[in-house]
Amino acid sequence: MKRFPRLCFVVVCLIVSAAAFADSPVTAQQQASQYALGDQTMTINAGTFVPLFLVNPSTGGVVPLLVSNGGGVGSPAQLSVGGGGWLSWAAYVTPQIRLGLDVGTDFALSPNANWLVMVPFVAKATYAFNFYPFEVPLSLGVGMNIVNYVGNTTVDVLVRPETGMYWIYNSSWSFGLLLDYWFDMQFATTPANSRIGNFLGVSLSALYHF
Repeated sequence: MKRFPRLCFVVVCLIVSAAAFADSPVTAQQQASQYALGDQTMTINAGTFVPLFLVNPSTGGVVPLLVSNGGGVGSPAQLSVGGGGWLSWAAYVTPQIRLGLDVGTDFALSPNANWLVMVPFVAKATYAFNFYPFEVPLSLGVGMNIVNYVGNTTVDVLVRPETGMYWIYNSSWSFGLLLDYWFDMQFATTPANSRIGNFLGVSLSALYHF
């Protein structure tokens, strides 16, 4: 887990550097920037990754991941709170709607020092509500998630809704906090072995318009 604090430190440094070298902030008298077809964004995000629970769609059974699974008081959780980061690209199709792609990695650790590593590739649609000087994006991402745990690798279906809030620093840069929820659907040949993983992400985000 030592890599996660370093990752957060690097991202915070990048955000501070971006703010320092960006254009002057938008004043209260200026209107929020309007974006049109063809305008694009790049986003860098990093934060915590919280494993919540697994659901068996056949039986309805639920296996918690952040508490002990029948091991009694003091038993370790199935997985730790982890971390991760990703890059996003998007293009505007209207002043409020942008379509794009996300790629990144998230990880957590078991009590036996086994890493759960996820590498999602997500197509995402975002509708941005503008309350100058803030923006509230509502997004839905759908794609695949490459999952590796204890040497086993699967390619799962991922559905990931997301929301958050950005502070509009100027027409180029915005900084904020994002909250996303993962539905990781792992389908097996035997339906009883299928699982739906539920995970939560909370991330710092720096968004650049170009």
